[in-house]
Amino acid sequence: MFKKYSLVLTLSLVLSLTLLLGGLTATAQEDKVTFATSMAGQELEVLKELMNQAEEDLGIQVEVQQLSRDIKASLGPRVEAGNPPDMTNIAQPGLMKTWAKKGFLQPLEWFKGTEQAENMAAGFMETFSQDGTLYGIAPAASVKSLVWYNKKVFEEEGYEEPETIGELLKLQNEMVSDGYTPWAFGLESGNATGWPATDWVEDIMLRVAGPEVYDQWVSHDISWTDPRVAQAFRIFDLFVNEDMVMGGRKTALTMHFGDSVQYILPGEGRDKPRALMHRQATFIQDFLEDAHPDAQAGEDYGTFIFPTIGNESPPILFAGDAFIAFRDKPAVRELLTYFASPKIQQMWVEKNPGRLAVNTQVPLSAYPEGPVRTAAEGLQEAGTARFDGSDSMVAAVGTGSFWTGMVDFVQGNKSLESVLSDIEDSADDSYESGAATD
Repeated sequence: MFKKYSLVLTLSLVLSLTLLLGGLTATAQEDKVTFATSMAGQELEVLKELMNQAEEDLGIQVEVQQLSRDIKASLGPRVEAGNPPDMTNIAQPGLMKTWAKKGFLQPLEWFKGTEQAENMAAGFMETFSQDGTLYGIAPAASVKSLVWYNKKVFEEEGYEEPETIGELLKLQNEMVSDGYTPWAFGLESGNATGWPATDWVEDIMLRVAGPEVYDQWVSHDISWTDPRVAQAFRIFDLFVNEDMVMGGRKTALTMHFGDSVQYILPGEGRDKPRALMHRQATFIQDFLEDAHPDAQAGEDYGTFIFPTIGNESPPILFAGDAFIAFRDKPAVRELLTYFASPKIQQMWVEKNPGRLAVNTQVPLSAYPEGPVRTAAEGLQEAGTARFDGSDSMVAAVGTGSFWTGMVDFVQGNKSLESVLSDIEDSADDSYESGAATD
């Protein structure tokens, strides 16, 4: 009798302990977030530091898993096999939308009801949405719509920062008349040669055709042979013709993109700059400072936002990573909301110079005076912002035929009609949807 009672008591204790430990394990899993990232170097160190801060502030545990730069190759198989991390960061909205269509991602519609959603800069919610449903939240970005210029020559010659594309075209003609070359331009980037020219066309497309047509172009709802796309290429040609570019088109095709910016300032053996302007994203400041370590922003060089057609605030072309979720649990929601807050975004931009907060409540004083603050102000004031178009397209086009098409166009060995027709053929073969897809 006693043995039987002891056995029952023992089984009861074991069962209770098992249920207790199981509950604790489940709770621990709910309070833990696995975050896979393709970030590396300083950017990865900043992310880890901010994740540690999140653990302290939110009382959750974050496991950071490092991936290779090619997130599709390194994470795609896990996603397809149903074994993804809780979250990741992604710099290609096109891949994000593909995963969303396949049902791999968790919708983030709940975020639209939060306080932070009201403070997101224009365009960011739309960029990381699929068919009107939000799937990504950006903690920071970089602005691409910047023109870097020789400030001393501008002051000496009385040149003013243009406010419209028309004024910019007039300014470059005036520079040529005064004996200057307007643009330093480099397209060479190894296997990615051609991408700097795609940014030019995207900025022009966003301004001339407008954001709705831009979105249709990116998703292949209009053809590459559409007159509005051709118009953007023709306007780009006004800036990149032989008279406007340092060394002409041949030099532009062979010069590394990171080297070209240095020529807007005098160099060794040169008392004058070889060109006066360079269009590139915020990150190009690192290349400029490497070539001219004594140059001072605001004294030797300045920046302005690539102008628009009319007098409205210029649209902003941006790039960056969005945080996306494969699982929906309280800790994931907390972490997403946390990284959308002005507190953590201000910490991000202060620790990672060149990055810009997406939350408009982060004060401009968080940025050093100069190009980065100019870009941040442009981002906050923009009525329209869109993600880098080539990164948003399917890879075979955005980082394939679009890049090579720009090389063909600048080289002049193919007509515009032929270049656009070739890209359109590639798009027809690569897009699974889109109103223009055959």
